[in-house]
Amino acid sequence: MEFKKIMIFLSTDEHPSPFDIQMMYDSGADHVIYYGNVDSKKAKQLIMDSMFPRGPEGVVHTGMFIGGTNVDECLAIADVAKKTMFPPFQIATIVDPQGGYTTAAALVAKVERCLKDKFGLDISNATVAVVGGAGRVGGNASFLLAKDGAKVRIVDILLDLARKKKEEIDKAVEGAKVEVFGEEPRSPEVLERALKGADVIITTGPPGLQLVPKSILEKLPDCKVAADVNAVPPLGIEGLKSSKDCKVFLGNIHGIGALAIGPLKNQIEMTLIKRAINEPSGFFELEEMHKVAKSLLNL
Repeated sequence: MEFKKIMIFLSTDEHPSPFDIQMMYDSGADHVIYYGNVDSKKAKQLIMDSMFPRGPEGVVHTGMFIGGTNVDECLAIADVAKKTMFPPFQIATIVDPQGGYTTAAALVAKVERCLKDKFGLDISNATVAVVGGAGRVGGNASFLLAKDGAKVRIVDILLDLARKKKEEIDKAVEGAKVEVFGEEPRSPEVLERALKGADVIITTGPPGLQLVPKSILEKLPDCKVAADVNAVPPLGIEGLKSSKDCKVFLGNIHGIGALAIGPLKNQIEMTLIKRAINEPSGFFELEEMHKVAKSLLNL
C-alpha cells in the first residue's frame, strides 16, 4: 500500500495559521488536517486518533505540527504528545509557537554568519544586546545566543519578565553569560547606556514599533552588526532597510533586516516539515531548529 504524506496541525488559535498550512503543502505534504482551539486537555485524544489508523508502516508518513499564539499551551500540548506516543506509533513532531522558534533560530544564525564573515568574530566572543529580549522571539534568541557562548544583555521595559527570562536561561544553560539591563530604556539616554559596548544589537519588538533610532546607533562605536525582525514600518532600527543582508548601512555597522531573516526562517520550517513526513519519529524544537539554521548557512 502506498501511503499519502499527511501533516496533522494542532493550533491553539481558533483559525490555524494559513502561513504554516501553505508551508506544509509546499514542503511535500499531500494532505494537511488541521484543528483549531486545541489545548492540552483536548490534545490527547486527537494525538491518539492520529497515531493508530495507518498502522506502524503508515504512521511513518504522518507528521505533526504544534503551533499557535499561546506559547505556554503549545508547550503543554507538546508535553502531552511526548507522554502519549510510544513505539512503533510515534509521529515526528514540530513545535513552533507562533513561528517564534524558527524566527529566532534564523535570526541568530544570520547574526553569527555575518559577524564571522565580516569581522572574523565568533559569537562566543561577542556581547549581544537583545532589545525586547523578554518577548517571544527575543527570549528564544537570547537562549540560543547564550547556548552558543555569547555574553547576552537583555534590554526590555518589562524588567520583571526580563529577569524571569534570565533565570530560565541560567537554569537551562550551564555557564550562561546573561545580564538584564537594570533600567527601563524609555529615554534615549538610558537606551544608549543599555547598548553601549555591544558588538551586536538585535531588536525583536512588535510590528511597527521603532526601538532604536539612528541617532543612538551613531554613538555606539563598538557596534558591528544590527539585526531587526520587524518588517512593518516603522522598522525596529531606524535606517535599516528590511532587505539588508549583512551589508553596511551606517558607518561600519552591517545590517540584517526582516526580509533577509524571513527566507531562512522558511527554509528551516520546510526542512523540518520534510523530515517530519519522512522520518519515523523525533521532536523538533528550538535547539534542533538552530542546528538546521546553522547547517543551512554552513556554520
